Amino acid sequence: MRPLQPPLTFTQNLESYRSLLVRCLKGSFSYKSTTINNLLTTLVAYAITIMIWHQVYQQNPNHVIPSTQMYVYLLLAGAVNYAMSLGMEFRIGQRIRTGLIATDLLKPIDFQMAQAIQSISDGLFNGALSFVVFSLGFFLFGTQMLPSSPSAFLLFLVSFVLGFTVIYGIGFVFVQGAFYTYSGYGIFAARNALQFTFSGFSAPLDYYPPLLRTITDYLPFRHTIYTPVAIYMGWVTGPAAYLLLLQQLGWTVGLFLVGKFLMGRALKQLEVQGG
Repeated sequence: MRPLQPPLTFTQNLESYRSLLVRCLKGSFSYKSTTINNLLTTLVAYAITIMIWHQVYQQNPNHVIPSTQMYVYLLLAGAVNYAMSLGMEFRIGQRIRTGLIATDLLKPIDFQMAQAIQSISDGLFNGALSFVVFSLGFFLFGTQMLPSSPSAFLLFLVSFVLGFTVIYGIGFVFVQGAFYTYSGYGIFAARNALQFTFSGFSAPLDYYPPLLRTITDYLPFRHTIYTPVAIYMGWVTGPAAYLLLLQQLGWTVGLFLVGKFLMGRALKQLEVQGG
């Protein structure tokens, strides 16, 4: 499927992506009631997770990680996860079902990059709201919520950006399945299950059994939440932290190329539904 217009120049592409980012951000702030509802639901889910761990520590206080560090980790993981919550899968899946995906593919801008810009909009919007979760943690635990050192904070920022690109790459790879099934609910549910299991969202990976911990080392999910939070808290420092950043960069490039390859294959058999 070829675009209706000739390819844009580099400057025109930049302006198109800038305009798309601004429109997406304006759209995100338009649905205030939905945003508040999602944020409250997220806070309740995090509160339940912390209460569960509180009960675990009450029954057995002797753990590898002290209880206060565990609560801080869970709040930070929650804030990072909320900031990285993307609507890409829902958007693409819905447009595939309705056939509107054809209009996206006919536009003269790169589809994969356009989805990345929309995902950046999601990240900026949700990232701003994630400060609510962080502020709640700071109210409860004070300075324990602060980074272990200025250098750890700087490395965290780099790791967070790379983690965002990794989760975008994962989502874009999985969303290609919707081009074959025309209903991505099962595929997206599987992606969410893998993300929650192997990202370190509900518990640090140090608590995982050896087999599961080995599996996480060969999957990209750990680099979305556990890696940036571990660097922030000072659990990983020095050369080990830089090695994790290189791994994140490797996954970013690899997932981008895999996503582009899979999309090329998927479009060859795409049949637009409806009419």
